[in-house]
Amino acid sequence: MPNDKWNDEEIENLLRDFPEIKDQRPKAEVYKQLIQDKPTTKQPKRWLPLLVAIVAFFSISVLVVSLLQQNGTDSSVADPSGKDEQSMMTIDQADQEEAVEQQTQPDETAEPEGESAATSFENEALRTAVYESDLSDHQLFRIGLTHLAYVVPVSFMISNEQANGAESSVELYEQFAEQVDEVGLGFDDYHPFAGYFEQGNERLNHYLPNDHPYDEGSASTLLYLSSLEETFMDQQEIRILNDQGEAAEFSHLGVAGPVVPDEQGQSFYVLSSAKEAYLAPAYGMSEAQPQEALMSLKISPNDDYSSPIPVHINYAAEQQDDAVAIEFDEPLDLLSLDEQEAMTMIESMALTAASYGVSLQFENIVQDQWGGFDFAGPIELPVSANRMDWPQK
Repeated sequence: MPNDKWNDEEIENLLRDFPEIKDQRPKAEVYKQLIQDKPTTKQPKRWLPLLVAIVAFFSISVLVVSLLQQNGTDSSVADPSGKDEQSMMTIDQADQEEAVEQQTQPDETAEPEGESAATSFENEALRTAVYESDLSDHQLFRIGLTHLAYVVPVSFMISNEQANGAESSVELYEQFAEQVDEVGLGFDDYHPFAGYFEQGNERLNHYLPNDHPYDEGSASTLLYLSSLEETFMDQQEIRILNDQGEAAEFSHLGVAGPVVPDEQGQSFYVLSSAKEAYLAPAYGMSEAQPQEALMSLKISPNDDYSSPIPVHINYAAEQQDDAVAIEFDEPLDLLSLDEQEAMTMIESMALTAASYGVSLQFENIVQDQWGGFDFAGPIELPVSANRMDWPQK
């Protein structure tokens, strides 16, 4: 840079030496030119904020992913078993969910809950005999009704309130026998017995009038004796007397000896009345031994009795001390039989065994329990046949 120094006077003199500049253009032309050269306002760049937002979003996403990866790496380094535990938890959770699903889904091969109990109750309702458990709040009024010269024991269940204190067979008979609608049930009009009864300490005396109807023939006498026995089964001995108190005499039987109820066992077959089928003892046609009596149930003793055993079922009966074992030749599925048919077979065998005073054991039955019977051991035996509920008043 030169070292010359300029003062104010020299500068003014130099400026005076410059030529005078003049604009010869008209004022209008100059004004017009100024208007055309007016600067225009620039439009703002609207895409710039959007670009900034997009860049910020991607930056934040990358940052979050980096942090997550770093945390996962730290967790793996801090606890190497974490992944395995998580895997095991997932497997355990899946197993639990599967177990819950299996519990909530019904098993097609198993009986639905409650169905077994319901089925067992329905089968038990098919019973036609009277059992000890039925006597908790009822009195058993048993009476030997007649049909076609045969005797059918019918067991009326009378509530304790209706019994009015009557308990013995004689008390119940004297109170209710005349009320039994024998004809309406399909039986003969046979009761009450002629004469009157007198209860002793160990025996029952039946006093007959001279014109009693039980000596019209051997059939009428045997029918009377069988009906007497079935009606007063709880008595140890029954004496038949005339109106003088002496042993009665029958033209075809002679002097009547004491009747001992349930002295001889009976086989129970199916006997149909005019209205219903019943299980009835075959008086005079039953075997002496219980196993033989049970085997004889497969064959009808005459045209009036029917076998309670289905024709396709075979079995053997074996005496074992005070019990008889019934073993079926083939495994017996009771559900394959008609329900009532199966119940009739079992109860006929049970009544037969009970009349001989032996217990009964079934073997080779598919079901462990059915119809209220437990086949794991000797079954519960009935105390009387052909249950009927006494009508409520």
